[in-house]
Order: sequence, then structure tokens, then C-alpha cells
Amino acid sequence: MEVNLKKTQIMIFEKRKTKKAKPIFALGNEKISVVQEYCYLGIKLNHNGNFSLAIKQLSEKALHALCSIRRRLNLHQLNPKSAIKIFDSIICPILLYNAEVWGVYIKNDFINWDKLPVEKVHLKFCKLYLGVGRKTSNIASRSELGKYPLIINVFKRIFKYVTHLNSLPATTISKQAILISKDLFIKKSNSFYGKAMDIVKTLNCNRAIPDLDSLTTNLVESCVKDTKENYQRFWRHKLENSSKLTFYTSIKEDYELETYLTTITNSNKKKRLTQLQLSNHKLMIELGRHENIPREDRICKVCQAGEIETEHHFLTSCEAYSSLRENFLNDLESDPTNETDLNEHSLSVEIMKSTDKETVIKLSKIYFFMF
Repeated sequence: MEVNLKKTQIMIFEKRKTKKAKPIFALGNEKISVVQEYCYLGIKLNHNGNFSLAIKQLSEKALHALCSIRRRLNLHQLNPKSAIKIFDSIICPILLYNAEVWGVYIKNDFINWDKLPVEKVHLKFCKLYLGVGRKTSNIASRSELGKYPLIINVFKRIFKYVTHLNSLPATTISKQAILISKDLFIKKSNSFYGKAMDIVKTLNCNRAIPDLDSLTTNLVESCVKDTKENYQRFWRHKLENSSKLTFYTSIKEDYELETYLTTITNSNKKKRLTQLQLSNHKLMIELGRHENIPREDRICKVCQAGEIETEHHFLTSCEAYSSLRENFLNDLESDPTNETDLNEHSLSVEIMKSTDKETVIKLSKIYFFMF
């Protein structure tokens, strides 16, 4: 058998670099290089056994693909469902390549996941499409598009992969590997099987799934559904405890794609409305946060009311926009199809939550001129 020495390398797996002399490997008279990392089937492996390099590499490739798409397409001009489909069909497969394996070795909770390079690319896409700044709330940016963290997709891939392994004949290498991994888990040693079981426990699915052998397709779907519901509770709790998202909390009811993103076709007007909803604007309530101004001192500078310039003040009582506001209300009142209760508070709550096409379009026009 011939060996191509140019493509032959040796990597020694060890928890940390050792000061001991490295062993020398040779084939005939030719030395074989010993490396700290190695790319196998598109995944970059590290000598310490973790997948941080692989995740970073996949994120860089996905980011490159996203930038390439942006050069060819104006994401803001696309219907949100089309933009999401492009992400899910082109970018997501790159990000989650081999996630069935590396996914069990990452921190499997909703808080830490946002710090990983993979989810950062996902969030970058969401914020790029919405036209908001990079410091805009992660949980709000995803929920505006009805997008869940990719960690849920990772969990689903892991469980589906395990069900596939369970169906294999005992003589296959993959089946033998999972059985060895299970044996290590029973002996309380670190293993893929044990890490996967940790995920099951984290998701509170261990009653229905006492071990990986009992995983079925139906159980996987049920577990994914429960995980999404768990995330929605986590999301709602984060919203209600965020001072920055007070306004957003009052208008965001369901975890789904907002209808105005589809209804409004003018990308600039749509972006302005999104920025208002997600508190990515230049009102004093937000500017003061960045400049460390106490909340009570974030007074509106464009009117004489002496009130804090919140979204509610901007929409309902700021004198600088009274004529625009009056024209908008008169326009709605004269519309026989309008069913919105036009009281003072409605401009900042009921109208912002409206799904009526004409109301949403009129809304985007007035906010475009007000900002």
C-alpha cells in the first residue's frame, strides 16, 4: 500500500500540552509531522479533544456565505419568509455541520448558547434583516422573526442521530462505538452517551427517556416541542425582567413572525418601525442608557412637557409630533374597517399590536416621518 506523506499527519490527543519530548514517527526514512490540530471530513479536530476550533471554523464559513449572499441580494428587500428560507437552507447547514457529534460537548443552556460563534452568526442574520444595531436585544431580535435559538436544532439532530444509531445492526462500527460509549457512561467515565443523557436531563425529558436506547422518532418530536415551550417561558421571563424591553414586552404577545414585516413592503419604513419596537432608536430613554444618564433625567429635548422621552411619550403626548399624530388618528377614525380602540394609550399598545394591513401601513408612514 502506498502512503501519501504530504497528506499524512499524526495528532496525539491529550488534555493539555506536555513538556515531555514529542515522540518521533517515521515511515521508512521519512518523518511524519506531529500536529496540534487536524481537519477530518471538514471538521477541525483539536489535540485536547474539544470542538472549539470546529465550531469557530464552521461559523467563519457560514459568515463568509452570509456576506456572499448580501453582495448578491438586498436582504431588507426580501419577504421575511424568503429571507428565513435562505438562511435555513444555505447558512444553517454550514453552521450545524456535524452538530450531531460536537453538539453534546457544548454548554447546553439558553443563556450560554448566545455566546457561541454559531449562534452569533444566527443573531447577525436576524439583526441584519431587521435593520437594527448589533447591541439590540438578542431575545427580541429572534422573536420578532419567530426564530428559535439554533441549540434546539442541535438537540433535535443529536436525538435523531441517536435513533439512527439504535436502528443499526450490532456488527456495524457506529453501533459498536455507541455501545462502548454507553459502557463508559455506566462506569461514570466521560463519554458521548453521558453527554447526550445530560442534555435529556437538562430538557427535563428523562422521565419519558430513561436512556438513549428508548429514543424514538415520536419521542424526539415531543422533546423538541417541549424544549420550544421551555424556551418561550425563558424568553417571557427575560422580557419581563428587562428594563430595556419594557415597551417591547407590552406589545409582544406571541412567539411568532410579526405580520408587519410581511405587510410593509417599503424596507426603510419597515426598518424604522422595527427599531421603535425593539428600542433601537435615538429617544432619550435609550440614548441615556448608553450615556449612563439616570432614568429620571432622560427628558425629552424636542418638547416642553418635561417628561421622560419613552416610546409611550413619543407616540402619545410629545407636542413636537402632535399634528402628525392628529392626522393619523383622524385617518383611522374615518376608516370604516378600523376596529382599534383609539384612546390615548392605544397608539403605543393596541395600534402597535394591530395586524390590520391598512392600519399597519399607515402606522409605518407616520413613524417614518416622526423619526
